[in-house]
Amino acid sequence: YGTPMFKKPIYQCDLVDGISGFTDFGLVNGAGYNLGSETGITHIFVDNTVQNGRTYYYAVVAYDFGAPNIGPGIAPSENNVVIELDEAEEIRSIGKNVAVVVPHPRAAGYVPPEVTIEETELFGTGSVEPLIRAQGALKQGHQYALTFLADTIASISGYDYGFQYVTNGIQIFDETDSTVLIYSEDSSKYVGQNIVFKDTANYWVLNNSEEILTDIFDGLQLQIEPGEVEASSLNYEKSGWITGAGTMRITPTVTEGLQLSWKYNITFTDDDSAYVGIARSGTIRDENGTSIGSNKITQPAVNFFVQNMSFIDTSTGQHPIMDVVVQDVNDNDIVDIGVDRFFVGATVGSRWRATAFIMDFQLDSGSNYPSSESSYQVDYNRPYFSTDTIRFSVEQENALDLSIVQSDLDSVRVVPNPYVMTNMMESAVSNPFLNQRRKIMFTHIPANCIIKIFTVSGVLVDEIIVNNEPSNGIIHWDMLTRENLEVAAGMYVYHIDALDIGEEKLGKFAIIK
Repeated sequence: YGTPMFKKPIYQCDLVDGISGFTDFGLVNGAGYNLGSETGITHIFVDNTVQNGRTYYYAVVAYDFGAPNIGPGIAPSENNVVIELDEAEEIRSIGKNVAVVVPHPRAAGYVPPEVTIEETELFGTGSVEPLIRAQGALKQGHQYALTFLADTIASISGYDYGFQYVTNGIQIFDETDSTVLIYSEDSSKYVGQNIVFKDTANYWVLNNSEEILTDIFDGLQLQIEPGEVEASSLNYEKSGWITGAGTMRITPTVTEGLQLSWKYNITFTDDDSAYVGIARSGTIRDENGTSIGSNKITQPAVNFFVQNMSFIDTSTGQHPIMDVVVQDVNDNDIVDIGVDRFFVGATVGSRWRATAFIMDFQLDSGSNYPSSESSYQVDYNRPYFSTDTIRFSVEQENALDLSIVQSDLDSVRVVPNPYVMTNMMESAVSNPFLNQRRKIMFTHIPANCIIKIFTVSGVLVDEIIVNNEPSNGIIHWDMLTRENLEVAAGMYVYHIDALDIGEEKLGKFAIIK
């Protein structure tokens, strides 16, 4: 649990393999090894406990589960951690599984690069958000494309636009580097529970029970909300009147509609024969999958037409037109607007194959029938399809934003203030023959500036020339004079000259030894 001999990890994850908890074999000084708690492997850890200016050493180690059946048992083992410091606590050598980090705020006026998403029309109804995880690894000016892998699980024979599918993988391309595939997940290789197998249906899908987080690539990570595993119901946010109005009810079919779950436009005209049905045969089923029998009017003439807006018919260059059959509710062989129902579906030749949805005007007996040039959109909730592409770009790092420089300079601080004997940023006194290596930190400073430190009587104590990376807004002062002597206790004044922006900042701090 974290004795000086058995250090406690700040984060641990392990395979879901039935092996967890503390070992009862190969004990070391009576202690068992903690094999985890079946959390599953994750590839990112965010430390929210750090303080600016302190040096942190992170080591990633892998461990096995030992050998319980060999003799009294062999304890689990892990990679070693090598961090060698000299007597001044400067790094002499570290292992390749060790990272050294010094957190810091951004420099005054610095505008970090941003990631923008290109808005586009998609089949899928989920969401995608790029997250910056490692700013230093970003490829500025690069554009990426996220595409999806899809698997068809049902189809209408002979009808090109009648099929049901699921999303079962993702791919990410760097389009700036000649469209190179840089990341992918599918049923053969995926992260955590991003992709799951549906036993009852016998297919793989993106896991929509939780948000999907990819591994990190080029300093980025994608957070994906798949939305739907498969086409399900009407999308009421996207369905409604585009132009005009009327009292119309749309009823999707439970089974057949899943293979026709596209976006449709219903356009009303002043032509009583704007569309004439073509179906002559085939079983026509209602929303519950029940045949309507012979109570139907095939090849009706109606003053509206329905287009499938999700596809383009390559032979005509137009959106495909859906067929219409009327359910003759009162069985009088006449189309009664406020009584009968209008079935919209797919035909192969003159044979009706499936019903997408049903229109009716029964709520007000057709008294508010849509006027000419009215248009209504019907859309469904769907998973992402193989033709969906989401593009996002890493913008170039901007120049200094002068509008925020002054407010940033107002945030400049000396930490700690007052300085009292020591602070957590200082290295330990590991060598009794060395003086204490004191330091204080200036924060939120410009990346390119000159800091001058004076006594309250105006004597120049030291000058610090800062030439940081554009994003780095800290610098440490060793509390030594220009003559390399320790400064005395007392009050001091600092002056910051921001060279790139022509601004200045004055402040003071105290030292107590």
